[in-house]
Amino acid sequence: MVAHSRRSINWLAPLACLATSVVCSCTMIFADEYTSPATQSLLNQIQQKRTERQTAEKQVALKQAALDVTRKRMSELQKLIDDAALRARTEEAELLSIREASETLHAEISLIAKDVELHQQADELQRTADASQARLEQLVSARRNLEAQLSDLRKAAVEWQSKTTEAEQQIKALESQRAELQKAVDAAKTPNAAAQQALTAANQALKTSEDQLLSVKKSLADEQQRLDSSAVASEKLTESIVALRKSLDELRESAKSMGVSPDEAVNGLSAAINELQPLQKNAEMLVSQATERRDSMNRQLAMVQANYETKKAEQLAAATAAEKTADGLRQASDKITALDKQQADFRTASSNAQSHQKLVAGQIAALNPSIQKLSAEVQMLTDETVRQQRLAQAAMTPLGRFVSFANDIAPILAKRCVACHNTRSPGGRLNLDSYAAVLKGGESGAAFEAHNSLDSLLVMMIEDGSMPKDADPLTEDEIAAIKRWVDVGAPLDAGLLASAELFDVMPEVSQPLPPESYRVPIPITATAFSPDGSTLATSGYHEVLIWKTDGGELVRRISNVAERVYDLEFSQDGSQLAVAAGTPGQLGEVKLFAAADGTLQSTVVRAKDSVFAVSYSPDGTQLACAGADRTVVVVQVSDGAVITKVEDHADWVMDVNWSPDGNKLVSSSRDKTCKVFDAKSGDPLVTFSGHGESVYTAAFLSDSQTVVSGGGDKRIRVWNTADAKEIRSITGFGSEIFRVVVIARDHVLSACADRNVREHNAVDGKVVRTMSGHSDWVYTLTINPVRKLIASGSYDGEVRVWNAEDGKMTASFIAIPAAGDSSTVADLR
Repeated sequence: MVAHSRRSINWLAPLACLATSVVCSCTMIFADEYTSPATQSLLNQIQQKRTERQTAEKQVALKQAALDVTRKRMSELQKLIDDAALRARTEEAELLSIREASETLHAEISLIAKDVELHQQADELQRTADASQARLEQLVSARRNLEAQLSDLRKAAVEWQSKTTEAEQQIKALESQRAELQKAVDAAKTPNAAAQQALTAANQALKTSEDQLLSVKKSLADEQQRLDSSAVASEKLTESIVALRKSLDELRESAKSMGVSPDEAVNGLSAAINELQPLQKNAEMLVSQATERRDSMNRQLAMVQANYETKKAEQLAAATAAEKTADGLRQASDKITALDKQQADFRTASSNAQSHQKLVAGQIAALNPSIQKLSAEVQMLTDETVRQQRLAQAAMTPLGRFVSFANDIAPILAKRCVACHNTRSPGGRLNLDSYAAVLKGGESGAAFEAHNSLDSLLVMMIEDGSMPKDADPLTEDEIAAIKRWVDVGAPLDAGLLASAELFDVMPEVSQPLPPESYRVPIPITATAFSPDGSTLATSGYHEVLIWKTDGGELVRRISNVAERVYDLEFSQDGSQLAVAAGTPGQLGEVKLFAAADGTLQSTVVRAKDSVFAVSYSPDGTQLACAGADRTVVVVQVSDGAVITKVEDHADWVMDVNWSPDGNKLVSSSRDKTCKVFDAKSGDPLVTFSGHGESVYTAAFLSDSQTVVSGGGDKRIRVWNTADAKEIRSITGFGSEIFRVVVIARDHVLSACADRNVREHNAVDGKVVRTMSGHSDWVYTLTINPVRKLIASGSYDGEVRVWNAEDGKMTASFIAIPAAGDSSTVADLR
């Protein structure tokens, strides 16, 4: 403000002097003129103003002095101000620097806040994904429990079914034994009846003999009683006679001693004795007679006893025989009884098993809807969980919190590590061909420690260059990627199986571009006419070449294809071209291209080795393919979903084709067999081994029951699918047969290494025509029935087009692009 006031004063001083001069001049002019009142008034005013001016000049002088003092003071103040301004500028610069630092910090805070927000969003996504994963695990656990119950029930159902079947089989088996057992019973009845009859007769004879023996014994007892009575009587008479004689003797002695005559007494005793003696004789006679009768009866008893013993022995023998035959009959009858009991038991067991089976079936039927519902919920929640995990991983990736195993790590491992660390040759027992295998580690322990790359063995070994062994070390970027992956916890991408091989999780990459022009022709391994016959597709190197059928002009070059193209086939409507190709030992693929412009529509099959064959189903909805991995795969054309995968061959599968009814597939292989499979289930139906050499090609005839095949044995063999029996063998070929194609009326076209294309009638095996002219092996051929054209391709790169009606060649060209044709290469996806 001081400086501004000084500048104002300096500007007003000359202006005041100028005003004073003007006033003086005016006064001098008007002094000589007539002075009017108005003029006088003005003059008075001038005078007044002069006075005021003089006063003002005095004031100016005073002010000037004051101004000088002020200016001096201002000078001093100006110095102070300049010093202050310098300090102000310094402070202003410092302020600006601090402000810039503040703004930088604010910007950093904003960035950090945004990062925090992003991290919080990622955390929230991760929490949501974790919660979904927890719910999913609960559902999976619940489903696992239900499935365990279902498994137990199904096992029980199978067991009860097995018991039912076993019981029914036992019942049938027992029933089949019944006739034989009944025959044995019937056979045992006759000898048993005879033995029983003999036993009855023996019992009767024994009873008669026994009765006779008892009778004789009774008679003998009676006779013995009579003998005893007679003997007693005789003995008593003898005793009486002896007593009488003794008395007589005593009497005589007494009479003699007494001198008395004993005659009278003697006579009386003698008379008594005389009377008793006849009686005694008679008694003795009776005793003798009784003894004779007794002895006779004893002899009779002995005879009867002997007869009884004989009859008893006969009865015992008859009884033994009867018992034996009865035992045989009883055993035979017991067997039937036991059989009946067993059948009854088995019927009961079968009935019980059926009841249990029905009960279990009811439980299974009741459990299945719950499992299906739970499975649907699990699938929905799985999809939602994977979606949420992918969102979380996508949010964490730019924040450095997630590194993709599939995109960033698997390609490094596949390229640099798996050659030495795989399932077949796990160096150091370390297998790196899947995420699960990486987690498992090797003989030295875990391959890494999650969140700690510094102490992870895998990281240390790739950093110090000890791995890969005998190879260039990994690049700094590759090492940094693996370290980042370990430090963020070595995660697996959402939705991927830990057991999936690296090849299956790695992203598909575009194939190398084909050469702009070919220095030399390459073998033609595949050809295919479009359905209308206007174009012909042929194999190239990393490409498919589309030619105009008329004129042989190159229409289009379809690239983004593996190194070698082995098979080509247009869809029935001609809108799509299926390409089976491979880079040997590295990659096999089936890709679908739009026929109109060659853009890639999808890759429906990827394999670790070349795919040799591809074939559309008759309805066009499915594709069958086969290759060096020894498998036959059927996929859905719309989305590439695998419908059937058959691993039944022992070597490369060279060709695969559908039956015209779409129910079966036939494959041919280097394992010297052809196999027929059920197209829906993949179940093997029959194997044909008649070639004895590698089989390169096979196709169905129109009946879908007969197959023609060709291979290294230089024959086309015709055989049926019912029992794999050969119907006929077609000979006349000079070398291996690489391709057969069935055309109208069951005629068979063949491409042969003897440089010829032939047409045979499969019905009788007769050759219809031979198309000669190729200079090298003929690998492939195709036919267009609309325009009646055949195209064949050979090892030397030549494509020949033939008239299918007369076999005459209509065109020939070397199927390689000329210089300048590279502009038709299709855009890569």
